[in-house]
Amino acid sequence: MARITLTVSALVALIGLQAVPVAAGECGYDYCWGAVGIGPSGEWGYSYGKWSEEDAYNTAQDGCRWGCTIVKTFYNSCGAIAVADNGAWGFGREWNRELAESTAVNWCMDNGRNCRTRVWACSK
Repeated sequence: MARITLTVSALVALIGLQAVPVAAGECGYDYCWGAVGIGPSGEWGYSYGKWSEEDAYNTAQDGCRWGCTIVKTFYNSCGAIAVADNGAWGFGREWNRELAESTAVNWCMDNGRNCRTRVWACSK
């Protein structure tokens, strides 16, 4: 009897797992593009889950109202831009948000002080 209960429990768990929806980006479960951008007057924009690099770029620019002078794209990863008090900036592209932000801040600190993440996004 215990064996039948265990088998039924496993079957119910398997059916339950298949019924759980999994979120996917606009590009489905394929590899996806994203972008982050900043402008000279504090504008910022981002995109994620896009089918193409061009679409990711354009969506980030839309967020900036096309005022971004720096736009960086990334593919199936995370991207971040950090900005310093003096306007210096750094970009990071890594496999997760924390690493992308850390890389962006470290690059920014090569030319500035008090670097902080201005914008980030993950495309996967």
